[in-house]
Amino acid sequence: MTDIVILGAGRFALELATYLQEIEPGATLRHLNVEGEAPCAAAQAQPWPEQGLDSRHRYVLGVADIAMRQALIDRYFSDGRLQAPNFVHPSVRHRLDLSGARGNVIAADTYLGVNVRLGSWNMINYHCCVGHHSQLGDNNFLSPHFNAGNSISVGSRCFLGLGTVVTPQTVIQDDVTVQAGCTLSELIPARSHCSSTARQKIIQLV
Repeated sequence: MTDIVILGAGRFALELATYLQEIEPGATLRHLNVEGEAPCAAAQAQPWPEQGLDSRHRYVLGVADIAMRQALIDRYFSDGRLQAPNFVHPSVRHRLDLSGARGNVIAADTYLGVNVRLGSWNMINYHCCVGHHSQLGDNNFLSPHFNAGNSISVGSRCFLGLGTVVTPQTVIQDDVTVQAGCTLSELIPARSHCSSTARQKIIQLV
């Protein structure tokens, strides 16, 4: 079994490593530092190899920033030389056909309904739900507790924050950023930034 090399050594990469350990308990995991990301000492990351990435290993994107993820995809994976398999936790309930996809990670206790279509390079965190007859493009990041109804469409390069709720038949176009706690409906235009109208007020009692 080949090593799994996580491209990234920050906080998200450490979390991702725990997902991968549950998916493949016997695999050897290694982290590589990515330029522009602050590494965590706990990752014990190795520097980026001067000779390039070794095609004998399997690779997974270990950064959460969408632009950084896309830069890695474009630079290192566009020619198909490197292995980037799909990693799906055994607890995930799905009927996906991933034969034409690569680089997806689907974490524990997620549900993907019937006839959901998934592109490549998507990160779907734990406790997510995507309703039936929905589709996701490429390089989307779904934070924990993302919850979508049926027949939604998500484009590519979208970041969907913690606890996002998407109503049925909503269309989210490309390059959308959604902060935690938002509810989305109807059409979200490309390059939108969505934030919740709820505000937390802190009052100091004296």
